[in-house]
Amino acid sequence: MPNFRSHYWSISYSSNENNPIADFYIPALECAIQYDRKSGFFGSAILSKVTRGLGAMLQNQSKIRLIMGCQFNPQDLETIQKGYELRKALTLRLDADLKPPENFAQLKHFEILSWLISTGYLDIKIAIPLKDNGLPEASDQQLDPQHIFHEKVGIFTDKNGDQIAFSGSNNESLGGWEQNVESFHVYCAWEGERDFDRVQEEVYRFEQLWHNLAPNVKVFNIPEAVA
Repeated sequence: MPNFRSHYWSISYSSNENNPIADFYIPALECAIQYDRKSGFFGSAILSKVTRGLGAMLQNQSKIRLIMGCQFNPQDLETIQKGYELRKALTLRLDADLKPPENFAQLKHFEILSWLISTGYLDIKIAIPLKDNGLPEASDQQLDPQHIFHEKVGIFTDKNGDQIAFSGSNNESLGGWEQNVESFHVYCAWEGERDFDRVQEEVYRFEQLWHNLAPNVKVFNIPEAVA
């Protein structure tokens, strides 16, 4: 299993100059035992583009945690919910006939998404900003589209405990990683005190959100959010 220090990481990546998926995303997944991600938008089509990295992560029994804004398309939401329903069924019936796919590249991205969730490799939570009174911005019983969770940060951890954080303009979607003109900066925790502090700060902020401890954001588990 490769580790982060065996690979060269640029200080930044831009879709104008690089291939962010091939140059950064897949190599980072191949080294990681955990991937934590915050993003304003999510689109499952990105999963079909990083199957090589996902396959390596599964071999390493790695985990992915995603905190997203609430802008999912209906089919993704349906697939996500199905994945959690399958996980519940697996918990109740441990001998369920659900086996890993032989080749992720042969699966559609909705199938990949559902399988990753149902088997516990992927967890997704929804983040909604709050007003001063502790309630979400809403109009006519709908969330305010002008007041959304829109952070875009990722943190990778390898088997040695080394961590990489990236922060930039790209969402966790095919557009964010491939189709749009996007860029992000990369911080390696072992490369000096300043980068170490940046990574640790992002780790702290992610854990604060994941455990629903952030003062101005409410974080929901997916089944609760889509109920």
